[in-house]
Amino acid sequence: MGDGEERRYEEDTVFEGDHAIYNLAAETLGVDPSKCVVVEDSAIGLAAAKAAGMTCIVTKSGYTADEDFVNADAVFDCIGDPPEERFDLSFCGSLLQKQFVS
Repeated sequence: MGDGEERRYEEDTVFEGDHAIYNLAAETLGVDPSKCVVVEDSAIGLAAAKAAGMTCIVTKSGYTADEDFVNADAVFDCIGDPPEERFDLSFCGSLLQKQFVS
């Protein structure tokens, strides 16, 4: 590094399944957690997202296909190219709208 240059590195240690990472993301962005949509691929990630008060979409993987995703707001087998199941920002927005209507 040259004169006058400073490099900073900050690290937050968060374990998988800890909702703190989602809380940190919402806080950093200045967004209410209830207005966030998380995309996860495991039951432990789903639990963390829901514990943070966020909407959660699950995309199954080969490793997590048999896990229980009953608390997910939506579950997709994949998010690949057509003709596979897909979701977009409009779909995410509709999930958030459902929360406020219910």
